[in-house]
Amino acid sequence: MVATISRGRKAHLQHESQLSQAISRLTTLRHELCSAVDSDAESYKAVMKAYKMAKDSSGGRREINAALRRAASVPLGVAEMAAEVAGIAFVLQPITGPSMNPDLATAIALARAAFEGSLTNVRVTLDLIKPDSRKEQSFVSETRKRAEALNVRA
Repeated sequence: MVATISRGRKAHLQHESQLSQAISRLTTLRHELCSAVDSDAESYKAVMKAYKMAKDSSGGRREINAALRRAASVPLGVAEMAAEVAGIAFVLQPITGPSMNPDLATAIALARAAFEGSLTNVRVTLDLIKPDSRKEQSFVSETRKRAEALNVRA
C-alpha cells in the first residue's frame, strides 16, 4: 500500500523505479505467503498421518522423518520471505513520505513476528527428526544452517 500510494506522486518521482520494483516483489510475496498457509496446514496433516501410520508400519520412522522434513521446509520458506518483506519495508522508509512510517513500522513488526514464529517452528520440527541416514542428517544440518543464516534488520 505504501509503495502504491507513493508511486506517481511528484515528491517521489525520483524513486519511481524502486517503488515499482517493491510493488511487484511484494505482490509476489503476498501470493507466495498466502499459499504457504495452505502448504503449512497440509504438511502438518501429513506429519499427523505419518505418526498414525507408524504404529502399523515397520517403516514408520522413515515416513515420519519425510513428513517432518516437509514440515520444516515450509516455515523456513516463510521465514525467508518474511525477512525479505521486512527488508523491502526498510528500503521504503527513506523514499516515502513520513506519514507512511506507521504503516511501514507495522509491516516490519508483522514481518518480524512471522519470521520469529516460523524459525521457532523450524527448530522444533528439526528436533523431532530422528536421522537414520546420512541424507536425513545432512538435511537437518543444512536446514539449521539456513535458518541460522537468516536475519531481519533491527
